[in-house]
Amino acid sequence: MDAWDGWGFQRFYVLFVSAAFLMLGLQVLLFHWRAAFRKWTMYGPVLMAPALAAAGIVAGLTREGLLGWAALVVFGLGVLDGLVGIYEHLAGISRRIGGFSLRNLMSGPPPLLPAMFTALALTGGLAIVWGAL
Repeated sequence: MDAWDGWGFQRFYVLFVSAAFLMLGLQVLLFHWRAAFRKWTMYGPVLMAPALAAAGIVAGLTREGLLGWAALVVFGLGVLDGLVGIYEHLAGISRRIGGFSLRNLMSGPPPLLPAMFTALALTGGLAIVWGAL
């Protein structure tokens, strides 16, 4: 018997996170494609988003055993990738002429997109382990 009794909030949320990563991954793909994948780190979220969506679906079905741990590891990697993205986006803005100006915040790499990626991965991982806390 699965430890998820019924469809509680954690299960709903991890499935919501899966759908969000499908949409967010498409947006990241478009932005990074537009930037011609200039840095190898730009491939990270493009490849991680579908993996995170799949991990969320798996975790929505079961969080027991090896599958639950694998989903949790994928969400952990998503958090790390998001933190790399936050650093890269802020560094990209700071290298622009004028540094951290409103103009560069609006026209440079979007600083909130990797923060959202990180937050979704973090809260998705928390939803998996919430019942065990």
